[in-house]
Amino acid sequence: MALHLAGAAQAAQPAPAPRSSFSNPPDMRCTPRRYICFMHRSTRSTPRSGAAPRATTAQAGIDSHTPPRMAPFPLLRAAAAAGLAALALHGAGPAEAVLVSPIARVPRSAEAALRRSVPAFNPDARAIREGLESVAFKLRIPQRKPWASMAEDVAAGAGLAADEGRALAGTPGPARPQARRALGEVRAGLATLAAAVDAHDIDRSSQRVAAALAAVGRLELLQAPGLAFRVPGQYEGLPRLTGRAVVRLEVQRRGGGADAPNPDPDVLELTLDGFSAPLSAGALAAAVADGALDGQPLAASPVAVVVGAQTPDDPGVPLEILPAGDFEPVYRTPLDVAAGELPVLPLSVYGAIAMTQLPAESEQTPGMVSSRQFFIYKFDRSSAGLAGLSFDEGQFGVLGYVTKGLGVLDSLGEGDKVVSARIVSGSDLLQRPQ
Repeated sequence: MALHLAGAAQAAQPAPAPRSSFSNPPDMRCTPRRYICFMHRSTRSTPRSGAAPRATTAQAGIDSHTPPRMAPFPLLRAAAAAGLAALALHGAGPAEAVLVSPIARVPRSAEAALRRSVPAFNPDARAIREGLESVAFKLRIPQRKPWASMAEDVAAGAGLAADEGRALAGTPGPARPQARRALGEVRAGLATLAAAVDAHDIDRSSQRVAAALAAVGRLELLQAPGLAFRVPGQYEGLPRLTGRAVVRLEVQRRGGGADAPNPDPDVLELTLDGFSAPLSAGALAAAVADGALDGQPLAASPVAVVVGAQTPDDPGVPLEILPAGDFEPVYRTPLDVAAGELPVLPLSVYGAIAMTQLPAESEQTPGMVSSRQFFIYKFDRSSAGLAGLSFDEGQFGVLGYVTKGLGVLDSLGEGDKVVSARIVSGSDLLQRPQ
C-alpha cells in the first residue's frame, strides 16, 4: 500500500530504480559538471509563517548547464603562491583540525535519538550524557584519536556523578530507588570507560561508552516529569502518550502455520516516544490497546514494512514533528530540512516508525496522517542524500523505533500478518480523554 508521500515530480529516467511503497518518490537530478544534486518537486508544502521561501537553483546561483569559467592561469598561480607563503609564515606544525560530520547533529541510531528526546531537566545528568556523547563522537575520528580530550570528558562526568544529591535532584520520590541504582551503574560505567580510554583501547572504549550512555538514558528517563508542553486545544480530544511505551509485535510469516518448520512467530519490540510525538504515539498505542492491529496483514517493500490498514472512517491525527531546539512540535506542516530544520526523532534511522499519510482527496485531509496504519522505515545510508539523510526526512513524523528484532525486517514480505500486538510497558501513560 502506498504511503502517500507529499507530491513530487516524476521525471523519466533511462533505467529507473525499483519503486518503493512510497507513492510519487522525489526525483533527484545531478549536474555532471558541478557534481551538485538537488531534488525537483512539482508541489511545495506551504511554509510556516515567517519561514523564508526556498530558493530555486537559478536564485541560488547554480547553473546546471553552463560550465564554470576558468580563472586566468596567472591568477591561479598567484593564488597558489600566496597560499604557500601563508603556510611558510605560520608554519605547518602538527595537525590540530577535527573532522566535523555534516550530520553530527542528527542521531545515527535509535538509542541516541530516544536518549535526546527525553525532556531532561537535571543539568548534571544532562552534562554527563553530553560528555559521553562527545567521547562516542571522538572515537569515530579516523586515525589519531584525541585520547587526552576523551579522558577529560570522562573525568568530568565522574566528578558530577560522585555528587548523588545533585545528580538525583528533582527525581520523583517513587522513582528515587531506581534512579539511585541507575546512578550507580553510571558511576561503574564511567570507571571502566576511564580505564579503557587510559589504555587507548578503541574497541573496549566503544563498548563501555555505549553501556554508560544506556545507564544515563535510564537515569534521565526516571527523572523526566512527563510532557514538557501542552497539546494544542483543537487536539485535546485525541488520545496521547505522555511518556515512553513499549509494544510487543508478534508477526507470523507466510506459510508459518502449525505444520511449518518454525511455527513460532517473530517478535518485534517497538518503543513509542510520547515526549516528542504524544498524539502520533498515542494514536498507535490506542490502536494496539483496542486490538486493531491483531490479524492485520503486512505490506512489505525494499523501503518499508506497512502495518495495519486505512479505512474510510479513519479519523486521522495531525502530522506531528518536534524540531530540534524547539520546545513543542509543529503540526500539519513538514520540516524544511534544506533550510536547516531537523527533527528530534529522525527518519534516517533503520527501524524508524511513522504513521502513513492520508490521501489528500479533500480540503480536510492535508497535513493529516492515519491513526491506524503505520510503517517501519528501512533506511539505507547508501541511497541517502549528500548529507546522509533520507530524501523524505522532515516529511513524516517519527513516533518511535524498532528497538528489538531489527533482523526480522528484511525477511518480512507480502502475506505475513500480525498475530498480536500488546503494550508491555507504559500503558498507564496512555491518556484517552472522554
